[in-house]
Amino acid sequence: MKSYKGLVVLVVAITVLLSACGSPSPQPPASPQPSSPTDGSTLLQERCTECHSLARVEQAQKNLDEWERVVNSMINKGAQLNEDEKALLIEYLAETYVP
Repeated sequence: MKSYKGLVVLVVAITVLLSACGSPSPQPPASPQPSSPTDGSTLLQERCTECHSLARVEQAQKNLDEWERVVNSMINKGAQLNEDEKALLIEYLAETYVP
């Protein structure tokens, strides 16, 4: 009977650990944004590289609509951009990283 209880405890512990691994990590609280950069390159360096490398962006070749979808997706995942910054970044990406 004792080994049965130990097995149940082990199964419960593994289940809890596995369920924790599949959960999305909590988003950190939004930090106040610094003054708005005036160019797309600075926005790219300051905001996009917080989560992934600049090389990842540089390897991507997309048109204007595709960059807009990517930037909107990143905003939905927590990227901090106001509407003016968003437009500036999309324009910069579409002019710089095109197919």
